[in-house]
Amino acid sequence: MIWQNGARSAFSMGFDLDGDTIWNNKSRRMPGGEWYIKGPSIGQYGTKKGALRVLDVLDEYDLKATWFVPALIVQKHWRLIEEILSKGHELAHHGYDHTGEYGSTYEAQRAHLELCQEIFMQVAGRKAVGLRATGALLPETERWAIKEGGITYISAGLSGEACALYEIEGVPTGALSIPCRDEQMDDYVQTVFHSYPPVLEGMPRIAPYGNACANWIHEIEAMVRFGSSGSSAFHPQIAGTPGRAMILRRFCAYLRGNPQVWVTSCEEIAKHYLQHSGKEAEQHAH
Repeated sequence: MIWQNGARSAFSMGFDLDGDTIWNNKSRRMPGGEWYIKGPSIGQYGTKKGALRVLDVLDEYDLKATWFVPALIVQKHWRLIEEILSKGHELAHHGYDHTGEYGSTYEAQRAHLELCQEIFMQVAGRKAVGLRATGALLPETERWAIKEGGITYISAGLSGEACALYEIEGVPTGALSIPCRDEQMDDYVQTVFHSYPPVLEGMPRIAPYGNACANWIHEIEAMVRFGSSGSSAFHPQIAGTPGRAMILRRFCAYLRGNPQVWVTSCEEIAKHYLQHSGKEAEQHAH
């Protein structure tokens, strides 16, 4: 695939604006969890301060990103969502409250997705075209989402290293899979240590910031070298803290200065791929 402006790779700055949803979900399962405030306060930092700092960094380097946001956060922080949209960024699906449960039946899962899309319509004025699910979806739910639910791309965990048509039970669909591998470009995986609750379990210490930034740059270098593409899973409650915001700036400066990688929203990546993949296949055939 030849991307915009002849770039060898396409990359989207993906931000999971989870707010305090995950922390609240965790604390409910803990003894005395109703008194646990540190985790939720970290999540609230993301919506109160971290996201705004991330927006400033993206503005500084004129980069457009995709924000995967639970619909509950869209409802609670609609002014922040309006700020994100006013700067030309994309809003995409990330569950309702990040519980990981969409329901056990097709009907329940479809109702879950429809509720989220209704909230996006109310706040953003349009449905999400991107899906980064927080839990497992049934094949029939995925088919509905792509055929009737407005979804044109899916960006999730174990999705390879190159953009390709998303497959359901081995059958390609009309939607694009945009890789998002947690171990490669997730700021939680690479920079966070938290002892209660343990995040991530088994990690001995926080990673030096410089190492994490170097890891991300190496991933982009490899994308260009091998012609692969993808999206990050950064989190404003992490990426927007002062020290980590500095390595985010460094990473954005690298991206802005690399003409071999097209940095844009997931939606634009999906549009380009779906419009041009068929034409390129025809050219190769001749």
